[in-house]
Amino acid sequence: MKVKDVMSKDLIAVGPSTGIREIYRIFCKRNIGGVPVVDDKNRILGMVTKTELLDVVIPDYFDMVADFLFIDDFGALEERLESIPSLELFIAEDLMIRDVVAIKENASLMKAPVLMNKYNIRRLPVIDETDKMVGVITRMDVCKALFTNGRK
Repeated sequence: MKVKDVMSKDLIAVGPSTGIREIYRIFCKRNIGGVPVVDDKNRILGMVTKTELLDVVIPDYFDMVADFLFIDDFGALEERLESIPSLELFIAEDLMIRDVVAIKENASLMKAPVLMNKYNIRRLPVIDETDKMVGVITRMDVCKALFTNGRK
């Protein structure tokens, strides 16, 4: 079985100038946790995930402390988030991970979970021989293919 047999062909991608709130709306509406950033020829420039969105709003000092679970009330942080006008200034190009791991559409299906495990990622953009994005494959896509054996 090949990646192209299992991947989602319903392309969900954003351009480099897409705003952070629009990316958030896409995540909510489509129930996804990441979206590729593509150029006008559908070539992958980067990837924005929930992690990158959260990195914008969580203060830098959170990185210095290993565990914030002792905090019961994050009210001040939530109030800060609602009043950040500069949030509108963030666009996909500012947030995206630039070193994106992708997989060729004709690759063996088993290569997908190997890459996902190696790089600790949940989704892979699928590209054709010209490096144009043609789909996305997720861990769930792989599981469905392997455990249903083609049955719906």
